[in-house]
Amino acid sequence: MILQGLDEADRQGMLPVVDMENHPTRYNEDSDELGTRNAWEYYFEQPAGLSLSEALALDPLDNQGSVDGPFTTDPDAVFPAPLLSRARDLINKYIQVQPEILAKANAILPPVVQSDVLGVHVRGTDMRTGLLPEHPIPPTASTFLDQAAALDREFHFRTVFLACDEHETVEIFRGHFGSRLLVNPGHRTSASGSYPSDYHWLFDHQRHHHRYLLGLEVLLDALLLSRCGHLLCGLSNVSKSAVCFSDASQIAHVIPPLWCAPPLRGPSIGRSFLATMPSAPRPLSPLILQSHILELQQLLEITENARADVVSELESLKRRQIADQDAIAGNANSSLQALKEARKELARVKKELHESTSAVKQLQGRILQLLNGWTRLGWKLMPWTKPSWRHKPTIVQSENKTSI
Repeated sequence: MILQGLDEADRQGMLPVVDMENHPTRYNEDSDELGTRNAWEYYFEQPAGLSLSEALALDPLDNQGSVDGPFTTDPDAVFPAPLLSRARDLINKYIQVQPEILAKANAILPPVVQSDVLGVHVRGTDMRTGLLPEHPIPPTASTFLDQAAALDREFHFRTVFLACDEHETVEIFRGHFGSRLLVNPGHRTSASGSYPSDYHWLFDHQRHHHRYLLGLEVLLDALLLSRCGHLLCGLSNVSKSAVCFSDASQIAHVIPPLWCAPPLRGPSIGRSFLATMPSAPRPLSPLILQSHILELQQLLEITENARADVVSELESLKRRQIADQDAIAGNANSSLQALKEARKELARVKKELHESTSAVKQLQGRILQLLNGWTRLGWKLMPWTKPSWRHKPTIVQSENKTSI
């Protein structure tokens, strides 16, 4: 992701600044004890020498970390040659590891490719036992040891550097290579553990600065793997990063994944995925081939059980759909009856309103009649000899009588 962002910025002539403070990762610590809340700056300098605060003051273009391109979508264990060359150019130009971390790596292996050192990266834990849908399942640690031993018989390595995430892997490699085995101390778990996809099992521990240390350990592994003349690896971002940090003299030996975990629904992509993968770098021993057959049988059983569960779930959904349709139909009939009743009630209310309106009009008419009657009666009773608000009637004199 970072390489893709650097590539975009470089091509568009922009200054790249990595912001893992406002867009935190799993490696961000909750405190300020490390001097910054930007997890990128735990391990690297800012690519263009521009600090995050300076960049934010300039109203930067913020892509929210969502940059897609060849660096984020390439499925190979090692980038194709043109893309790998571009990655190495970007790293040389922009990526500067913090000096104290480089010093730690230099104390273990010199900062040049060692032709007589074999680097091995074995990815286990959730990738082996989690069976994440559509994710490659790496071979067992025994397969990596089998291939490492074959390469060792051919090249006679002085040292074998192992990067792994399981205790058992260290044990079987140490049992074979003895004092020639070099392992970076770090957090590891058991091969028989439970590894749900929420990653709490990895990131939620009581170790002080555990998240920072996890990032530091994996970065050191990648740097040390990049200094090995030969690299034995599978499909992993750690080994892919190691190849990018290295130079053209390193020789990568890729062990293809055993299978690709099937999706919960839809056709399996395992066969088409593996068709694009290279074969193992050296012939597998009969014992390892037998273990692969057994594991493939287990994976097939898991796949078939998963598909059987999906079929059962679909049948259950169909039955539920039929029941829902019947319920909807029943509810529709009930709703129609309720609508008819509501219409009747509305008609009754309208009728009562009409009758009430007529009664009110009749009452208004009667009141007017009464008022008129009372007015006429009042005129008759009016004492006209007294001052009135009306003009006094005109008096007409005649010879015989006086008339009004």
